[in-house]
Amino acid sequence: MKSRSLQTLATTVLVLCCALPAAADHCVACHGAPSFKVQHKAAYDYYADFENSIHGVAGLACTDCHGGDADTNDMVQAHQDVLTPLRYDQIPVTCGQCHDEQREAFVTSDHYRQLETDGTAPNCVTCHGAMDMDVIYVNRVSETCTLCHNPESGIFPDVPDQADDILGEINVMKGYRSFVAANLQDRETVATLDAQYLALTAKWHRFDLDSIRDETRDLLGDYRQAKGQALKDRRQRHSE
Repeated sequence: MKSRSLQTLATTVLVLCCALPAAADHCVACHGAPSFKVQHKAAYDYYADFENSIHGVAGLACTDCHGGDADTNDMVQAHQDVLTPLRYDQIPVTCGQCHDEQREAFVTSDHYRQLETDGTAPNCVTCHGAMDMDVIYVNRVSETCTLCHNPESGIFPDVPDQADDILGEINVMKGYRSFVAANLQDRETVATLDAQYLALTAKWHRFDLDSIRDETRDLLGDYRQAKGQALKDRRQRHSE
């Protein structure tokens, strides 16, 4: 009898917990409303872009980057200091809350020192975009480099071509990485190469192209070797 009573109590508690409404996110309730789209289309489109972005799909809330208060309907309180974390010079701090390895590399770069000095250097969104980011977007990076690094400015005009060449090799490496991950039986090697790849993409944010070029070519050679073994492993698996 006692056991049945405890079971009934547990079931009741579970039902009540499931019936409780989730905490309201007033950012979503307001900015995602059809009436808001009519009245403030630009802000609505910004929210829609976020909802479908890699960050939105990952489950980040508006307040994770903007701050503010998603628990209130009061417009002033909800929007308190929401633009401060996204000030141009604050972007590395805000993005660095999650992307700490990239930020640690970036703060050692000449770009960051220039950003601190006069706020004109590139920051995270310059290359990656605000929300719907792509980790290695060759065309965007090359075109962005050209804004400062060009023959007219005389500021290291060969940088865009160097960056383009290195990023092209990294894109080749991305293809090898997928193939190796899917087919190489030596999972320890897969894990080691993955760790080296992630470390390399983080180091990119130092913008030390000479160092990155050498590390990229070394790792690309390792991936080519691993791909050769992965091909053998796949053939063996299919022949069994």
